[in-house]
Amino acid sequence: MEAEETMECLQEFPEHHKMILDRLNEQREQDRFTDITLIVDGHHFKAHKAVLAACSHVLQIFSIL
Repeated sequence: MEAEETMECLQEFPEHHKMILDRLNEQREQDRFTDITLIVDGHHFKAHKAVLAACSHVLQIFSIL
């Protein structure tokens, strides 16, 4: 996609990124499509590996798990 086309798409759907994150969070809260559990100090956190990997180069280790 060229830069101009990308800008047109962003202008058409300015809140698209928020909608996607909201839906992913809803799925996580409903324990749908979660594929990893992080345990921190005895607390369990269900998550999506793809979201974690997209947020941090360190967490891209999940791509090999």
